[in-house]
Amino acid sequence: MEKMQIKDEKLKQWMNDYVKKDKFNGCSLSIADSEGNSLLDIASGFNDKEKTKEFNSRSIVRIFSMTKAVVSACLLQLLHEKKIGLDETLDHYFDNYSDCFALVENAKNLNEIEKTKPPSIHQLLNHTSGLSYFFNDDLIAKEYLKKNLTAAPGNYDLALFSDKVTSLPLCFKPGAKWNYSVGIDLAGRLIEMISGMSLDIYLRNKLLDELKMDDTQFVLPESQRDRFSDCFFFNTMPENFFPLVDQYQHFHYKKNEVTNLSGGSGLLSTGRDYLKFANLLLNDGKLKNKRIFAKEVMNRIRTNSIDRDIASNGVEAFAQMPTVGMGHSLAGSVIINPNARFVSSVGDFGWGGMASNYFWINFKKKYSAVFMTQLLPSASYPNRRELKELVYLSLQ
Repeated sequence: MEKMQIKDEKLKQWMNDYVKKDKFNGCSLSIADSEGNSLLDIASGFNDKEKTKEFNSRSIVRIFSMTKAVVSACLLQLLHEKKIGLDETLDHYFDNYSDCFALVENAKNLNEIEKTKPPSIHQLLNHTSGLSYFFNDDLIAKEYLKKNLTAAPGNYDLALFSDKVTSLPLCFKPGAKWNYSVGIDLAGRLIEMISGMSLDIYLRNKLLDELKMDDTQFVLPESQRDRFSDCFFFNTMPENFFPLVDQYQHFHYKKNEVTNLSGGSGLLSTGRDYLKFANLLLNDGKLKNKRIFAKEVMNRIRTNSIDRDIASNGVEAFAQMPTVGMGHSLAGSVIINPNARFVSSVGDFGWGGMASNYFWINFKKKYSAVFMTQLLPSASYPNRRELKELVYLSLQ
């Protein structure tokens, strides 16, 4: 098979422009084909505020919600092995949901609730559970913020975080709409409850060691500290993101500091490391001849699991990406009908993180791409949609 070629001039220029205009302090782009050949490995800018260490694909960054695809895929594989159905409801695992309530439509306060069926694992994984996130614009999100339920690595622990989240009402009856949420934190807790292992050990044993993802973990060893990137905050970011400045700017991910193994946002990684995971998915869950994710699991990862697209379910844009034509599988976004404003192929799978990082897999053209940077929040600039279009135009 002839090796795919990528013209990198415009991509380099685009990255350099973001750095020169002080939008990003540093960034990297790594692209590989299905055989693992590197098609592109470019970078611009610096790791540190002092601009003394160059940013590259080995820079260690907070990947935030790119953690979700890893944890969701691993939970799907665990459920497959244990023969646990996706329709199983969460009251089997979280006592608070034995009596489950949701806000009534157009509720004005947390007392306006009605009894409802608990969310299923399926709804947990595709963000239709009724859970929320502290930065969303709803009553439950505001309550998360008030109770400091940000899923930061130094906040509570995964069991206590899950207990606090499940003690609150849901935003809406499960399945009613799509609402980005801490559901994958609960998915991480499910892995712990079902496997009997802590989330970090489970991921290491079942996936990260298999792929030799040595730079991907919840803590930062001293030996890797010189590659750790500083994080930056958009100067006019919304107020509901303000708590993150204190929680991340001077957090060093030392082993004794990290108490919460957040399944939704806790991992550190590098562009080069995460590309190994993306390539595993590109190769249908197989590493050479060894199957890591079952065929059924890969189908769940690649297939839209919601009714129509995200836009039809209540959210018309996400991190400056239009969601018309974008569905959601049980592990990330899936393009079901390409949108001219977000250049894609049918079946593209991907997701991003709160620090403006992003990955996607194009199964049609057989490549995976990982973009890393460290600017919070991810809606600061339209870099995801600009980047996808530039890569599309640069492919030969």
